[in-house]
Amino acid sequence: MSNAASEHTTTTPGLRTYKGSCVCRAVRFEADFDPSAGTTQCNCTICTKTRWWGIIVKPSAFRLLAGEEVLGDHSRSEAGHARFCKTCGVRVFGHGHLPMLGGDYCTVNLNCLDDADLTGVPVVYLDGLHDTWAQIGATTYVHPFSAAKVA
Repeated sequence: MSNAASEHTTTTPGLRTYKGSCVCRAVRFEADFDPSAGTTQCNCTICTKTRWWGIIVKPSAFRLLAGEEVLGDHSRSEAGHARFCKTCGVRVFGHGHLPMLGGDYCTVNLNCLDDADLTGVPVVYLDGLHDTWAQIGATTYVHPFSAAKVA
């Protein structure tokens, strides 16, 4: 069965700079990436409850523009740090070191991007809940309010 909305891509493939922030805008960042290269959502408790939708970038492609003084850090190991705004509570980005990701990395919460329409971007769903990290699904992103935009 075809879903015309999911077949429509509004994001132009290619590397570009995206800006993002938390709700209160105390934390602001920019990052260079190509969302058409693929994004991930994980089903672990933390990612599910914080509505994390991520993309991995090299540290050189991520720039924190404001808010270092209000950043909190939730981490279980040096492999990954989830950074959040202590003012509004939004989980904005992460960073860490994992050999299977090429060493040092940053992650960007795509839900925190300012004015970015990512309709049609590939999303891979991962099983972090059971620590298998196996792919459990894949689709393209459909903006949930795209019909409201048209109306």
